Amino acid sequence: MSTTQELLPKKEVTTFAFALCHFVVDFACVSTMLCAVSRVLGESGQGSLELIALSILLYDVVAFAFQLPVGIVLDKLDKNSLAAMLSYALVGGGVLLSLVPIAFFEWLAVLLLAAGNALFHCAGGLCVLNISQKHAGPSGIFIATGAVGVFLGTFSAQYGRLQVAFSLLVLLFLCASITRVVQKVNKKYWNIHNAPFAIPEFSSRTLLAIALLCFVVALRSYTGMIMAFPWKSEMLLLALSILGVFAGKALGGMVADRIGFRTTATFSLIVAATLFAPSWEIPVMGLLGVFFFNFTMSITLASLANILPNAKGTAFGLASFSLAVGALPALVGFRIEHPVMLSGISLVSALALGVGLTLVKDSVATGPFGHERMFQAAQVVEAVEEDNLIAELSDQVDELAVEDECTVEDYLVDEDKQEEG
Repeated sequence: MSTTQELLPKKEVTTFAFALCHFVVDFACVSTMLCAVSRVLGESGQGSLELIALSILLYDVVAFAFQLPVGIVLDKLDKNSLAAMLSYALVGGGVLLSLVPIAFFEWLAVLLLAAGNALFHCAGGLCVLNISQKHAGPSGIFIATGAVGVFLGTFSAQYGRLQVAFSLLVLLFLCASITRVVQKVNKKYWNIHNAPFAIPEFSSRTLLAIALLCFVVALRSYTGMIMAFPWKSEMLLLALSILGVFAGKALGGMVADRIGFRTTATFSLIVAATLFAPSWEIPVMGLLGVFFFNFTMSITLASLANILPNAKGTAFGLASFSLAVGALPALVGFRIEHPVMLSGISLVSALALGVGLTLVKDSVATGPFGHERMFQAAQVVEAVEEDNLIAELSDQVDELAVEDECTVEDYLVDEDKQEEG
């Protein structure tokens, strides 16, 4: 690799930049919903609890289900960074409107927050998928930070409303600045764009695989809503469970890139099912179960994107829409909070994901130890052999140069002797 190439910014900067912005956006949305919107609606008098529940339901439906049409539009427009910056403005507008203690403005704030959240997830997710090159690792890092943002956002209600709002607006401005820098770097060095939008005619096998992947995403969403571990009332254990979600999402994609999507998915879900069985009584089992259960989020997202290489935004929106569908039963009150339920869902997910990934094994890395990984290893070996050959040829050239130099010196010495004679 040349010195100039080594000095160029790495494309991975995009992943970490949007992962940071993901944390801020989710933190801002949850913080505003709990700190301002719920407080104002809760003070509105009779039926306030129903209004709060309705506002949360409205936010979740718009923020997640809206991502499918947004993803389709972004695929066609190819204005991902601009859409991300617009999302910061929408969320910031929701933060400002939430400061007005009038119920009407609080409902507008909910819509702005939800629309901004949906727009950012599709825009940032699409930017990350564009540089992922069929890998799940970047997607895992991007989606992992959202869990931390949601968790920390729930604690902001104890602070003053104006203080929180000002802090959120500053953070959103920083996100806009970071996104602008990434946009300029991309234009100058990488020139990465969306692939020309196209959705091919799928075979019945591929359609079934997509349905199974979306089904697994919906099950995961519902499971996240019913993880009512008795020990989660302790702050330390609650924080550790969120850390497990973060680590599982972030590491799951990396592991899948090394040993294969299907192997990672089935192994992690079977392990999670086993750990969930005693999770109500043994916190460490529940924490480990949460960690392994979240391995598959990046796998399903990357797999959908690999099936739809010319419509990655649509794939992201499809996954998010499935999250909304899965959360809906729990939001309307249908909850079965029991360790057997968690284990059963994990096993069903393992079966569905294993079958789904097998059906599209030519589109995603699903080999027992990752055929894509082996292909990469072969490329590395080939590159090393090429470097060795170049080095060997270079040594031969150097030896010839030395021999030529010695020959010239000998010739000159002979000439001098002849002249002296």
